[in-house]
Amino acid sequence: MEFDKQLEQFFDPDSPSDRWSIVLRHVEDDTQDSWYLERRLGYRDKELGDIVVPRNKATFTTDLTSVPQMFTWLVPRTGTHLAAALVHDALTPPFSEQGKPDWETPDLPITQLQADRVFRSAMADLGRPLLRRWMVWSAVSIPTAWQVSKVRAVLGYLSLAAIVVLGWFATLDLFDRGQWLPWMANRTWYIELLLGAAGAILVPLVLALLWPSGLRKAGAITGVALAALLHVTIAVAAVTFGYQLAEYRLRVWAPPKRWLKIGLTAAALAAVLLTYWMFGHYDS
Repeated sequence: MEFDKQLEQFFDPDSPSDRWSIVLRHVEDDTQDSWYLERRLGYRDKELGDIVVPRNKATFTTDLTSVPQMFTWLVPRTGTHLAAALVHDALTPPFSEQGKPDWETPDLPITQLQADRVFRSAMADLGRPLLRRWMVWSAVSIPTAWQVSKVRAVLGYLSLAAIVVLGWFATLDLFDRGQWLPWMANRTWYIELLLGAAGAILVPLVLALLWPSGLRKAGAITGVALAALLHVTIAVAAVTFGYQLAEYRLRVWAPPKRWLKIGLTAAALAAVLLTYWMFGHYDS
């Protein structure tokens, strides 16, 4: 698999006079979705200078852009952002050699926050659209919160859960199954829709203050995107799960993370049953 581009910010560190390219080779184990990078890749970052990755091509593997299957409609695993994703992968543990980062500054090792920022900058240099690259950067940065501040990370993750719950109540309110949110209450449906949309923007922006410093923009973008795409995400998740259940049957709950999969399935089923019950027992 080969992707060629002619951009000044990227270069071939081993043959500077040649046009840089990405050459991927699948690992020998066909059961793993991992690839080797046959040629090293260089990127000229505006703040950190020339970044050359990986340290060891023979042991560096990548799963390309790490995106859950149900979100590939929004962020494909390959495309013009692939070079940025590979640089980010190489700057993120585990590295190709244990105990040695694939690239480091002369004075201090690169932080995960910096690696995430490099990813966003590289996507910009590759011409990715503004909204798309900020959304992708936000999704990638959310797990970084745990490394910055565990307390703030927990608060941030709880804020995302709160957005989902509020979105659920907003849906009930819109369909006149109770009066749950004061800003929607018992109004005309299109007024409720507009007020619900306003809440889907304002509430995540306020809750973004709970995230660690340096990640509040990511928290705000993720929160607003989650609120705006909540119903689309649920629909895509339902279709994805239905397909996987039909295709793999009980193996959908196979290791790894078996109990997490079972727990998420049980939680989703409980949410469906509770929603059904709420629609049947509540009215305006």
